[in-house]
Order: sequence, then C-alpha cells, then structure tokens
Amino acid sequence: SLYAGEAGAYIGAAVKSGKTIADGQITILEGIKYKKTLTIVSSSSLIRDADCDFTDGTLTLTDRALEPTDKKLNLSLCATDLEQDWQAAQMAAGANNSNMAGDFPAFMMEYLGAQVGDNIETQIWTDMVTNLTADTNVVDVVGATLSATNIVAEMQKVYDAVPASVYGQDDLRIYVGTNAVRFYIQAMSTLGYLNAYYAGDVPLLFEGVEVVHCPGLAADTMVASRVSNIFWGTDLQSDATTFKVLDQRESSGANEIRIAANFSSGVQHAVGGDVVLYS
Repeated sequence: SLYAGEAGAYIGAAVKSGKTIADGQITILEGIKYKKTLTIVSSSSLIRDADCDFTDGTLTLTDRALEPTDKKLNLSLCATDLEQDWQAAQMAAGANNSNMAGDFPAFMMEYLGAQVGDNIETQIWTDMVTNLTADTNVVDVVGATLSATNIVAEMQKVYDAVPASVYGQDDLRIYVGTNAVRFYIQAMSTLGYLNAYYAGDVPLLFEGVEVVHCPGLAADTMVASRVSNIFWGTDLQSDATTFKVLDQRESSGANEIRIAANFSSGVQHAVGGDVVLYS
C-alpha cells in the first residue's frame, strides 16, 4: 500500500455478485436450522369419465431434503499495517486509540459482503447442477462449446425441451452463465434488432421466455426451470450480510482487528421432470 497526498478511495477486486438471489430468480426458504423437507405431489388417473362406481385415483407424495451447509468468514487485520497505510491520516492520534477511519470499515463490509455473495452465487449453481445431474427425471440436453455463432441454435434446444406442462408459466426462466449471455447479446446485435442490443437496454428474452444471467453457472451450461421449482435455503438471509468487527486491543491485547461472519446456504429442486439441464 502506498501513501501519496490526500487519501483516495479503497478499490476492491471485481467479484461475481449474488445475482440469482438479488434478482429474485430463485425461491428463498428461511428458518432452516438443520434441514427442510420438500414434499412433492404427483398424481395419476384423477379425472375419469363419470359412471356409477367409485374409482380411486392415485396421489403420490415424495420427499426431497434441502440441507444448508454452515459456513464462516474469518479475517485478522494487523492494526500496525492499517496505521502504515494511507488511512492513518484519518485516524485519531495515540498508540492506544482503537478508532479506525470510517471509510475503511465501510469498504471492508462492502468488499467482504461481495465475497460472500460471490461464494453463495457460485455454490448455488455448482450444487444445483450436481443435484440435477443426479436426478434421472430431469430433461437432459447434450451441450456443446458455446459461441456467438451457435448460441441461438443451442438455446433453441433448451427451449424446445421445456415440458408442455411448464411452457407458458409466468415464472419460467432460461438460466445462463456469463459466457452464454455475452454470446447471446452478441448474436442479437448481429441480427440487428432495432440496434438496441448495442446499447444493452433491451430485456433478455428468448421467444418470450426470460433469459437470466447467473454468474455462478458454469460455462457452456444452461438450465430451464420455473423459479418456484428451485430453492435456496438458509437460516436467516441477513446472516450473509452481517459481520462482527472485534478489536482485540480492547480484549486480548493483541494488536489486531478481527472480522467474522457466519451463515448457511443450500439448494434443492422439487420436480426434476419440470427442469431442463443443458450440459
């Protein structure tokens, strides 16, 4: 770190934001201390031609567990290092003064919050794809290496594979990773739709279905699902944005400042047959 003249702004490395949760593109379940059971209902032969008999239909209940994983963030910062940084100009005088400059804690909360968001975003789609791959009821579409020249044709495969019972639902989405959304926008720009895609001010749609950019989704992977059919579970959503700043100079005497956070995160889907996995 360098000090030169007046203090400037702290700059954090760019990280993938937690877009899937922030944009409301997954169903959130809170209050899960250990695990939550999702009850999936299926039926057959419920509706028949009327006659004089009582002919029983079939209603089947199956369970799928959503079990969040406990996670933590721990970070120790040496107070001496902070004092040698340019922010020392904003700190009160005195070797025993524990007051950090106001902009540094604000930066750390924003930066560490982004790190947590990045971790959750990546974990959501890593675990989701793992679960979908293991579910034999999921509609599988064989993927390819995506590019701007084939993205429309490959997305068409996903679109065509959407089950008839799911097609037309208001919360149906096509989830794509960063490379796919870039290729799709490039393709739309090449097609020249009102030249609007050059400005990036057009909602992403594929034949009427909303296309959702998920930074945590792996390259060359796409998922089509209803928002109401995929779940992210946690104990309390705000845990992921709550940090404790512990000044050890006032407790243990160590010349350091500790930052800690604890949260939980887990994903699950409900009806596998209503989901399309392109991979």
